[in-house]
Amino acid sequence: MSSRIFIEPLRPLDELLRTATDEDLRATASLSAASRRREALAWRRVVRDNIGADVGIGYDEWGAPVLKNSAWHIGVSHSRNSVAVIVSEADCAIDIESRTRNFERVSSRYLSPQEAALSRHPDFLAVAWCAKECLYKYHRRGNADFLRDIRIASVDFDCNRIGGTLFGGGELIMPFSISASEVVVSIG
Repeated sequence: MSSRIFIEPLRPLDELLRTATDEDLRATASLSAASRRREALAWRRVVRDNIGADVGIGYDEWGAPVLKNSAWHIGVSHSRNSVAVIVSEADCAIDIESRTRNFERVSSRYLSPQEAALSRHPDFLAVAWCAKECLYKYHRRGNADFLRDIRIASVDFDCNRIGGTLFGGGELIMPFSISASEVVVSIG
């Protein structure tokens, strides 16, 4: 299976507006919050810069981004400072988060006690959050509870892999990376 991941800085909104296509401007015109518009224009620019300026971008029935008239699948995410895009020959998803976010404060909302006991690594809570977000996006249909339906089954910080399940199905192994400022988890 072939996939490519692109991670770029989240550019200023005025720069993104200057370089956006007419399609991108129409697609993001209804986003009233400048931050949401910036994020949407940023991942669209990453797609256009790396996949092709003329690629059609749309959304499926669940609101997830798709590449029109293409066999490639796409997943997108953003953090405070970066945008991440994955394109793959198969279903895919990606999540990127800042390492400075306080994951411990909300960990009981997304990790069961059994999941929390899987690792004491200082980045485990961030990696687990990204993995659950990634599995949720991969599922693409919503209505999945982070505690009940999306589970962390294993984690290996030596190999940078985390495993999770959706609705009790087979374990999906996801690679992750940790930089000085961010954590990225992907499927596909």
